[in-house]
Amino acid sequence: MEGFTPVDMTVLIVYIGLIAWIGSRFGKDQHSPEDYFLGGRKIPGWAIGLSVMATQASAITFIGAPGWGFEGGLERLVTFINVPLAMIVLIMVFVPVFHRAGIYSIYELLERRFGPATRTLSALLFLIARGLATGVVLYAPALVLSVVTGWSVNLTIIIMAVLAISYTVLGGMSAVIWTDVIQMFVLWLGALMSIFLLVTSLPGGWSDVFTFGAQSGMFNAIDLSLDPSVTYSLWAGLLGGFFLHVAYFGTDQSQIQRVLSSPSVLDAQRSLLIGGYLLIPQMLLFLFIGVILATYYQQHGLTPPEDLNELLPRYVVNAFPSGMAGLVIAGVFAAAMSSLDSALNSLSAVTVRDFYSRYIKPDASDAHYLKASRLATIFWGFYATLFAFFAGNLGPVIEAVNQIGSWFYGALLGTFLLAIFSHRSNARGAVAGLFTGMLAVWSVSSLLDVSWLYNNTIGVMVSVSVGYLVSLTSAAPRPEQLSDVIIEETAPDMQAILAARSANAPEIGREARLTRRRCIGLFVWFGVMLGLLALLQGWANG
Repeated sequence: MEGFTPVDMTVLIVYIGLIAWIGSRFGKDQHSPEDYFLGGRKIPGWAIGLSVMATQASAITFIGAPGWGFEGGLERLVTFINVPLAMIVLIMVFVPVFHRAGIYSIYELLERRFGPATRTLSALLFLIARGLATGVVLYAPALVLSVVTGWSVNLTIIIMAVLAISYTVLGGMSAVIWTDVIQMFVLWLGALMSIFLLVTSLPGGWSDVFTFGAQSGMFNAIDLSLDPSVTYSLWAGLLGGFFLHVAYFGTDQSQIQRVLSSPSVLDAQRSLLIGGYLLIPQMLLFLFIGVILATYYQQHGLTPPEDLNELLPRYVVNAFPSGMAGLVIAGVFAAAMSSLDSALNSLSAVTVRDFYSRYIKPDASDAHYLKASRLATIFWGFYATLFAFFAGNLGPVIEAVNQIGSWFYGALLGTFLLAIFSHRSNARGAVAGLFTGMLAVWSVSSLLDVSWLYNNTIGVMVSVSVGYLVSLTSAAPRPEQLSDVIIEETAPDMQAILAARSANAPEIGREARLTRRRCIGLFVWFGVMLGLLALLQGWANG
């Protein structure tokens, strides 16, 4: 089948319309900022987990990861091999602290601990970083529409922006999560169908794929080089990627806001478990599509497009049966809209909660803040649209998103670690650590040839070290600043100890044991995934 047929276009329009209708249905029950931003804290953990997976499998992954696999095989999987370890930290540390604090914006926690200046600065950094990254997220589905229709990318950016902003204003966090659940299955169906059609089009099937991949070095996912300039070495993935994902899932409001919408700590942890177990196989799936596409192009003597982000969309349109291509492209569109929904929703939450309600209109009604939240969503939609016009110059879209975050997230993570773990750190140290951490990342990136994955590690180390040392030059924080923030008061094990003589000790003790079992399971899964990659690489080079 060649081209995007009228049947495909019909499926595309109907599917996007259906998803938009579903999202708008949830918006009718929103009466307060808590409903809009957190879904009334009633969303089950399994749905939140699938929503996180759908975001990771969104248009960014669907478009960018096959380009990675086509170009370098599985080498970039090391960027994600650390995810189970990062989820352990989130489950043990961040989820109990954030959930028991009862906050909308995670930067509220920094004000409790360090004062308003640290909260405002951290929230401002999030708005800058996530606002820019959202422009990249908008560019990705616009590129798909451009490839499918032949329209200019700038025109498709405008079309997608109008759709996304409208959908976001109508929906809230409930709409984000429940529509994401639908998107995940559609995108996985598209990925599996792509693999099936690609492999069956090769004379030797899977044998051709593994032979070509082994001969081309595409299964060499583990590079043991100690050279810090090697971008995708195992050490860069384990050390740099670990801090990248702890910062991304733990200090990025667009991610942690979903966790805050769960009714309990255990539900919140369950949502992260799903990502901890499935994110590596999911990324492996999309990278493997790139390897199969490389085999396909080599056997058919085809020339790949200059922009590798177009690889899979072009194949879907040209090879899928009529109607099915429309459904898969529609899934990419709808998933991108959901990803934008969550990003714009979180940007709006931080804008209203951390700035508008504190400095402009501190005593307004819930109805007023709900209206302000929707207006803020429109503003950030236009902001992302402007940046999306330049996103095509940033290279592969996934790497562009991660690199934007690496400039800020390491230092921001260091600030949260000081807040949670250090009794002695104070506002002066937190602000000093945040600024010097970002300065260190900029200096290393500009002056040294070091993998960008280490940016987050550098930011964390400098932020924590400088922040603690500078804190020693001024007074220690007051006891009330430590309450419900320091890890000793929120970790499940400590809760079990403190409640040992209380009536709810069995329940808290059960939570602590369940948390430990979940973390052990994630650690074992990390070992299994790393071992399988090593076996595949050993076979390919044997």
